[in-house]
Amino acid sequence: MKLTRRNAMTLTAAALAGSAACQTSTANAGPHSSHATPAAPQLPDRKNFSPDGIYLNAGSQHPFSKSALASLDAYNRHRLAHAPNDGYELNGNGPIEKFARLVNADPKEISYVQSTTAGEQAIVRSLGLPAEGAKIVTDTLHFFGSFPLYGELEKQGCDVSWVTPVDGRIRLEDMDKAITLGTKLVSLSLVSTVNGFEHDLKAICDLAHSRGALVYADIIHAAGCIPVDLHATGVDFAASATYKWLMGDFGLGFLYVKEGAQAHLERTNYGYYGVSKFSTHTYPFDAPGSDLFEYEFSDDASGLFAIGTRGHTNIALLNASLDYILELGVDAIQAHAQTLTDRLKEGLASQGFELMTPPESKTPIVTAAFEGAYERLTPLMKARGIKTTISRNRFRPTVSVFNTTDDVEAFLEATASVS
Repeated sequence: MKLTRRNAMTLTAAALAGSAACQTSTANAGPHSSHATPAAPQLPDRKNFSPDGIYLNAGSQHPFSKSALASLDAYNRHRLAHAPNDGYELNGNGPIEKFARLVNADPKEISYVQSTTAGEQAIVRSLGLPAEGAKIVTDTLHFFGSFPLYGELEKQGCDVSWVTPVDGRIRLEDMDKAITLGTKLVSLSLVSTVNGFEHDLKAICDLAHSRGALVYADIIHAAGCIPVDLHATGVDFAASATYKWLMGDFGLGFLYVKEGAQAHLERTNYGYYGVSKFSTHTYPFDAPGSDLFEYEFSDDASGLFAIGTRGHTNIALLNASLDYILELGVDAIQAHAQTLTDRLKEGLASQGFELMTPPESKTPIVTAAFEGAYERLTPLMKARGIKTTISRNRFRPTVSVFNTTDDVEAFLEATASVS
């Protein structure tokens, strides 16, 4: 069904619950909310998602749910008219609170940032990097978009060690060799965008901390699709954008800074969204003061990293999508995905493809190496109505809550024709 301002009001109770999720309370929700309690979704969920064709690309960008669209539509109706009595409230801190529950963190440890990369670079700057001789350890299954960051830090005097995979895995013993006394930062992806490999993050953090190092984790391919417990792992910093398994959109993400790790950071941002107290002594009727203004930054992650305005449309989406994920439960999401990825790994291996994803992987990513993949597979997948990630010499189907066994079998039928 095409979502319009008129027919949005006829969506199911489950969809309209997403609109209510962006309100601070049903009492203040205004005329576009619903008081109905939605039924728990069943997997695969084909009622709340409607991708066109066969969509095996959630690891690139996740489709919006109908409930998230309803939440977005409620925000857009408010912005269209700014009716004085519509009762709309965005609940701007809602996504931070819900994300904190999802990854077991305190909301005070989380700040909005533009993206995963923005969060990672903010941490690097706040650690005083680049600094001559500073030791950094990373690996080549980390996000390839971060390679230029560490390449530039190396050029500017940092000592960067790159750990390489063996059989698609970054081995703990190799990290043990690389993380030496005096290492300042260990930077990795909890789940690799390349092949879905998952680090034992607690083991890495225990090792790094025993040698005086801090740990940053990119969790964009973990949050929302596999269980993540930031407090239990002991990780110092983590970041995730929201357009993948968090089911939001581009331009907004979360940066986690463990409370005990904040003392290691220098302030490099001075944004007014990080200010907890502010007063002026320069405008008419201001209280007198010896200074033009007075301010204090909040003693939390937002005080360190929040800068200016953030995307309200994405906040509206996330208030619904995070409710959906929390209600469904990440364990159920992972179990559903693993049924599909197990079949993908089995089928692709039987067709003779070289799997880059470890067979024991419990993440929703399956990657196979295939020379000339882009030229050979792109026209074929397009003709069959299949959307997935195809790189120059590898391809990567990724699954989510709406995918079915029929989707997987159609994909394997397509790859069989070129294997």
